[in-house]
Parts: sequence; C-alpha cells; structure tokens
Amino acid sequence: MSRPVVFVFCILFLLSCHKKDNIPTPVRVNQLQMIGSHNSYKVAIEPALMDLLEDGGHAQIQALDYAHLPLWEQLNLGLRVLELDIYHDPDGGRFSSPKGWEWLKEKGIEPLPFDQASKWKVPGFKVFHVQDIDFRSHSVLLNDYLEELRTWSILNPGHLPIFITVNAKDKNFPQLGFTEVLPFDTEVFESLDATIAGSLAKGQLFRPSDLRNGYETVEEAVLAHDWPALDEVRGKIIFILDEDGDKLEQYLGMDPHQGKSVMFVNVPEGNPAAAIMIVNDPVQNGQQIKKLVKKGYIVRTRADADTKEARANDTKRRDSAFVSGAQLISSDYYLPDTRWNGSYQVSFENNDYVRINPLFHGEEMDGAADRALSEEVEGVVGLDPRSFLAAEQRLDRILLDVRTDEEVRSGVIKDPLHIDFMKDDFDGKVGELNRNTPVLVYCKVGGRSAKAVEKMKASGFRKVYHLEGGIDAWTGMGYPVEIPR
Repeated sequence: MSRPVVFVFCILFLLSCHKKDNIPTPVRVNQLQMIGSHNSYKVAIEPALMDLLEDGGHAQIQALDYAHLPLWEQLNLGLRVLELDIYHDPDGGRFSSPKGWEWLKEKGIEPLPFDQASKWKVPGFKVFHVQDIDFRSHSVLLNDYLEELRTWSILNPGHLPIFITVNAKDKNFPQLGFTEVLPFDTEVFESLDATIAGSLAKGQLFRPSDLRNGYETVEEAVLAHDWPALDEVRGKIIFILDEDGDKLEQYLGMDPHQGKSVMFVNVPEGNPAAAIMIVNDPVQNGQQIKKLVKKGYIVRTRADADTKEARANDTKRRDSAFVSGAQLISSDYYLPDTRWNGSYQVSFENNDYVRINPLFHGEEMDGAADRALSEEVEGVVGLDPRSFLAAEQRLDRILLDVRTDEEVRSGVIKDPLHIDFMKDDFDGKVGELNRNTPVLVYCKVGGRSAKAVEKMKASGFRKVYHLEGGIDAWTGMGYPVEIPR
C-alpha cells in the first residue's frame, strides 16, 4: 500500500473514531419548539355578560369566549410561552367600574363578584384583555403577575427559558362609549421596563444585550447562530414587545442600540434589533417562518385564533405551526375545551409542550435532547427570605425547622414540623416524610438547613429548599415569628 493511501486511510479512521465518541452538540435556545398560551392571564367572561353581548349584536364576540389556567398552574403544566396585554393606569381606578358589570346590574342581573381586593384602584400597569367587556384577569396588577413569575422561577431554577410577548394596549372604542385608554410613549415604556426589571430577581432577565454580547448588533449574533446553549439560559425570562408603528418607534427611541432595554422587539430582517419575530399565520406564511428559523431567528406563531379551530376541530393551522419550525407556538387550547366537539388540543406527543425543533433534528441533537429538556435541578436550592415567604404561602408543602429544642422555644416560622438536625434520629424521622411533597427547611443561620437539604436530596426528595441566612435573616427582614405553645 502506498504512503499517500495509508495516510488517507489513517485520517478517515481517526475521523470515524472521533465521530463515534463525539459528545452531543449542546442544544441552543433557538433549537426548541415550545407551546404556550395566548392572552395567558385571561379569565372567562361570565356567561350572563356573554349572552348580553351576543344579544346586543357585538361583532365576533365569540372570539372572546375562552379562558386560561392561573399562571402558576400553566407553568407547572410545562408551558414556557406566555402573553400579556398591558394597560397604562398611573393613577389607579381608570378601569375599576367596567361597563359590562354595570350593564348586568341595569338588567337586574347580579354579576359575579369583582375587585373584592380593590386591586383595580391601585396605581400601576394593569393586565387584562378589553376594557369594559373582557376585563377579568388572574393577575390584574402587573406587579402581582411578575411577583408570581419571579417566585415560581426561583423555586424551579432549572426551568427552560420562559418567553413572554407583551402588547401595549391603547386601542379606544369611542363609538361604543368604552373607557378611554391612555397611550404609550417613551416615558411610559421606560416605566414599564423599570417595573419588569425591578420586580424580577437579579439575573432572571435575558435581555437583547445578553444576546448581542460582543457582536455589533443583536441581529449579527442571530445570523451567526450564536443563541446561547440551554444551560446558559435556564431560569431566565425573555420579554418580547409585540408592537409596530409609533409604539415600536417610541420603545426603540429610548434605547436605540438596546444596551439596557428589557424587551426584544418585533422588527423585520435587516434591522439591527431583529432576533425574535411575530408571524401569526403559519398556514399562509409557513415557508417564510421556515426560512427565518433556518437563518437563526426565533419566530412566534399561533396555532389557533378567535376560537375558530377549536369549534370546528380544525387542526390545519396547528399542524402548519408544528412543521413550520416556529419555536414559539401560542394557543388557547393547550388543554381541550370540553364544550366543543372533537376535543381540539395543541400539544406534542405524550401531551408535552416542549420538544427539539423538527428543523434541527439530527443524530447529535437527538443524543442531547433528553438532558437538554430536563428541568431537574441538582444540588441545594437556597431561598432568600422574600422567596421563602412566597414559597411558604404558595406551595402545598412541609415546613421543617431543624434547630435544637432550645432554639425552637425562642420562636418559629408559622407552626413548622420540628426535627433536630443534630440528633441521631434525624434521618429516620425525615425518611417518614412524603418525598414528593415540597419541603421548606430552615435553621438559625442557614448552615444546618443546607446540610439537611443535601441529605434529603440524596435520599430522593424531589423539591426541597432551605432558607439562606436562616431565621436570623428572616427576622432581619421584619418577617414574623411565633412562640410555640
């Protein structure tokens, strides 16, 4: 055998060995396909008001006849694509007397309870669909929504990135006499950015500047296919402003290079800020979506709209969204609406809501898929007092105090279970607890609770958290303790 032939043979052999032992390529955030909810905050219009609106001849009122689970339940279900409609209400009370509620009372119909906690009177951004008629919301205050989002994310730090599209609502209906909506200008957008950034924990946001990261523009990073690997954006939240025209100009005007902006923007190819695009019709624009995705952009589309697909059990739009490769697919029917025949639903195989994007399938990608899509967390998860309090209030949980008897007598956090970490029977007593129930653990300053959590994780507890800084940090924040009886 000649020397050149031997050389070529050796090279081919080494390459084949390398391929066989190759580590799977890390999955990047733009290589997923995720299903989520459209107008994610929405509570159903009450039946009496729906009947009244239909009788009144309001056009296309059936398009509003849908609703969603509360945010926490959507996230627990596995949805990682959300949408918010935001209204400017700097003085509070602008939308606190919806006409639909008053119309029912005028007809002698007692409406369902509304604003019993007086949230609508609080100054600040509001979250709901249409003033006066489609006003019920799981979280009417944007601050409340963000606090819930912040807490859930902290409690689930391994979660895949959550994408949230934002509509800045300013449409008025003077012909119908609806409540006047205030416009969004640069000052209002600055306030909105500050509200989002100030409500979330440090490091939770993934901003346009995080993607640009050394590139001249955001789009340059996209076209270089340099979206971050999933492990770099676990626990992150990504906002997208779904606006055009004057509102888009106002938002970009406050930060043209997006060095500090909170939200990505929906702009076309060739714009320096182009990264995440909204293309809502995958039937008409499927090929366009596919081309954009292959170039490196992230695209959000819709699997259904205005309740039409669900009523007809028409899956054409849903299936077109799936094959288009759009990474973010919005739907009102991640769970079927049992009122309609056919049980129309938008989910992947096994009722999953996240998968590897079909446009990026390959041997190396598939090999990394299981680990990439897992949201399990290894190691100890510590919570600051604010997050510990929120967890204590939100979760169906076990609250565990691991201090000594003497320490416990000085005060506890709201009637905990007490098992002294320093005693020999700690492992045995903890082993009697339900390993599938979340456990919140605290001690005096955080040392023993961290060690207790490590032990519990090793023994099979799925979700266990400890209070960083212990009860000393808790009382230092002004949170209450109780003296046990």
